Order: sequence, then structure tokens, then C-alpha cells
Amino acid sequence: MGFSYPVDVNFFKQQMQKAKFAGIDGFALNVGIDDWQPDRVQKAVSAAEAIGFKIFISFDMTSLGFDASHLNRFTFAASSSAYERIGGRPLFSTFVGENNDGFWQSWKSSTGFNPYFCPCWPNYPTQNLLQNHPVADCIFTWQAWPPANSGPDSVININGDQQLLNSARATGKQYMAPISPWFYSHVWGNGWSKNWLYHSEMLLPTRWQQIISLNPDMVEIITWNDYSESHYICSIGADLPTGMQGINQQVNQPQRMVHDAWLELSKHYIQWYKNGQRPAVTQDQFYWWYRIHPKNNVNGDVPQYRNDANDCVTVHTIVKSVTPRGGKYKMIVDLNNNKHEYFITKLEQTECIPFPSNPGYVTLSMIGPDGKVWWADGKNAAQQSSGNNFNAFSNYYSFGSP
Repeated sequence: MGFSYPVDVNFFKQQMQKAKFAGIDGFALNVGIDDWQPDRVQKAVSAAEAIGFKIFISFDMTSLGFDASHLNRFTFAASSSAYERIGGRPLFSTFVGENNDGFWQSWKSSTGFNPYFCPCWPNYPTQNLLQNHPVADCIFTWQAWPPANSGPDSVININGDQQLLNSARATGKQYMAPISPWFYSHVWGNGWSKNWLYHSEMLLPTRWQQIISLNPDMVEIITWNDYSESHYICSIGADLPTGMQGINQQVNQPQRMVHDAWLELSKHYIQWYKNGQRPAVTQDQFYWWYRIHPKNNVNGDVPQYRNDANDCVTVHTIVKSVTPRGGKYKMIVDLNNNKHEYFITKLEQTECIPFPSNPGYVTLSMIGPDGKVWWADGKNAAQQSSGNNFNAFSNYYSFGSP
């Protein structure tokens, strides 16, 4: 909600309709201290009621602090028919807010409506977390990326997820697991700055597959529209902030770093997670994303944990069959005339194609089982020999499964 200053009810309706079409059930409204935010929450509530979408409040404790009057500016939303409820109780979450269980117990008791409290407390040990902090009715975490300095080939570890899931099962409570497609932030303001990244190149499909295996009670996608950390899955819209320095470069240079493909990709896995089985595939789907320059060729400030970046173009495919019409699909990834070819041999397959020594144009094409080019796409952001943007450009192509 911190980026929602310039928007209206129609904006929220458009965003919610797009999310709903992808299979997302609701938005976590991350709220802060700004005096205008309750008004935008009311607009979001009105939009959700109009289109049949859910919302719930998530308190950003880095902004609000442990002050019940700050939190209670937003509790009016819980009376809405669009507000998410668990067992009849309105759901409330947080971003951080550890080390003050007494405050949370007092706040829960004072509301008068018995909130279902599912905080994000990533700074606690994951083992027996709900046993040690019974004020929480559920637990969420922000640990959706491999840790810093884990290297360019790292994979997010699910031990923490499993321990939180075990804690929820042992206490009769719930676990809400996080998933995110990316992390890079290079923004600054009055007396503060952020410039770091986490390994992300193959994160989204890997994490979705972990989610399918873990089968947590709920899943929260981080995030819909946080442009400042590059993990937005929305279409870039009117909520793109203008006052935060660095945002324009991160999102718009050298061209718009669109992430719509990540939302499209997620549709498949959202249905898989909800239904407990692989959905029927009627469209063969091809997704790709990449950074626009090598990680070691940086103009200006170098981000922290730069070595965790992997210099590769990620390609993820979802197909109905690995033997369409009795043959195979062959992918050709052409990076400035450096061509990499491979066959699709898995229903869900992820490849990481190394950057060439001479970055330039990016074109993908697919050879069908008949040996002919079935599609090609060269409308992609060109790669540069150097730059200072570790955000990703994404794209996708699909056609009716043969």
C-alpha cells in the first residue's frame, strides 16, 4: 500500500481482476504509517467487494512500530465481506514485529473481534516457533530466497519451511509459505540506501515445485507490486513510485523490466497447489528471463552479494507431452549469434543458458517434431556489455498443445 498514493478504486479493481484471473485469491495489504493509507485501504476494500476478491491487513512493523493506535487505523477493514477469514476469524499478518509477544497478546485481546494472527517473524529460530510463541495462530516467513553469499548455483533450503510446517502441525495451527521470483534493490532516500541482491535466476520454478512438495496451508507471493525490490509480478502501472530515487532506473532502463511472464508461469503451479495434482495442460508454454548485463561489468556502485548472481538466461517450459506428434521439441536460444540448443525432455523443465562473451540481441525459437520452426521471438531486451541494473526482463510464448 505504500506505493498506492496516486491510485483509485478502478485501479484496485483492475489489479484484482488480473490477479483473480491468475488464480490468486486475495491481496495482503502491507500497510504503514502514512496518514493517507487508511483511505487507500478503504478503496481497496471497495474494489474487492465489487469483484469478489479477498484482502487482509499485514502490518509493516518497520513503519508502524509497537503502537496499537497505529495498527487500529486499519482494523475497520475486518468488517468487510471481502475480508479473508480463517475459521470465521479475520486474518491479520505482519512484516516482522518480533520480540514483543506481550504487545501482540494485548492487541489481540483489545480488538474485540478475535483476530487470526499469522505474523511474519523471520528472525526467530524456525524450530518449535509456534510452541515458543503461542500468541501466533499461524506463522509466515519472509525467507523466500537463498541466503546471502550462498553462491550463483545455490538453491533455497526447505529445512526452515519443514520446521515451521512441523511446528504448525504439532500445535494445530497453520503455516503460510512464501514464494518470490527475484530480489534486487538499488534505491535510496534521505539518509538511507539499499543496494543488494539474492540469487534468483532459477528461483521461481524451483520454489513453486518446492511448494507443491511441501503442501503448506497457505502461500503468499512476495510480491504483487514492490518495484523497489524487483520481485513484482504485476503489470507496471500507476502505482510505480516517482519519489524514490533509483526506481526509474531499476524498472525502466534501458527499457521496461516487465515481469508479466512470472505471473503467467505461476498460473500453472497455483492450480497444481490448489488441486493437489498437475493441471491438464492445453497450452504448451515457454518462459524466459534474464539480467541485461554480466554481473562483473558494473558501471558505478556494485551491489552487495553480486557473486550470488548467475550470468545466464533462464528458460522454463511447461508442455502437455515430451513427445508431441511422436517427436520432440528443440529449443534454440540465440544470444547475439551464440546459439545453444537442447531438447525438451521433461514436462516442466528449467535451463540456465550462460551469457555469451559478447552480449547483444536475445532470440528464442522452437523447432517442432517435424523439423520446422514453430515459433521464434526476438522482441526481447537487448543485453549490454556493462550496466548497473540487476533487475530482470521476462517474456513468454504459448500455443495450443498438439
